[in-house]
Amino acid sequence: MNWYLAKLIFSIEVSESTVKAEFDEQFRLIKASNEEEAYYKAKSLGKSLQSSFYNAKNKLVNWRFIDASELNLINELSDGVEIYSNTIETKEKESFINSVLQKAMGIQAKNLSFY
Repeated sequence: MNWYLAKLIFSIEVSESTVKAEFDEQFRLIKASNEEEAYYKAKSLGKSLQSSFYNAKNKLVNWRFIDASELNLINELSDGVEIYSNTIETKEKESFINSVLQKAMGIQAKNLSFY
């Protein structure tokens, strides 16, 4: 059996919404014999995660599975192994770095509160 990293894409649709279209990208581990089996397991998982509910503003929210858009074989599961990589291009270098540092400080602050 092999491990695969599947990227599942969901559309988030809110009734009577005037905001831009929203999508959720989820990265899920899938255990399968081969890529074809992994793809169909990822699709099945995505379909099972579709849901509808009413939000705090009493608006109907639909999470609709679109498809598995990426599937990557993971050769080895071990401490520090790279699971996913993405290159980001921006004209706002300092702003991007500051947002990363703020998120890191939030993680540190959360972890320090347990001691």
